[in-house]
Amino acid sequence: MANFTREDLAFSGYSQTINLENNTNHIEILDRIYVDKVEEYEVIHFCNEFLKKYKVPQTKASFQKVESFLQHSALENEVYRTQLQEWIASNWIKI
Repeated sequence: MANFTREDLAFSGYSQTINLENNTNHIEILDRIYVDKVEEYEVIHFCNEFLKKYKVPQTKASFQKVESFLQHSALENEVYRTQLQEWIASNWIKI
């Protein structure tokens, strides 16, 4: 199982306000029910988490596809992790 990093992101310009190396509460930040789609570390974690949870190819292309879905206009106002995952999973082949 690959664990993709910031070098694998398709988009740039994410906020880097969370410093995971110095934040002892980083697990709580990444596993909360909301996803901050402009925070680089949260996007990376969400995309990797999605690849682990769903039976999709474990490739950089799939990682970037999840990332691009997070930017989809249908999800513009969605921040709940579960709803984001479900929408992406249900639209994986359609879009």
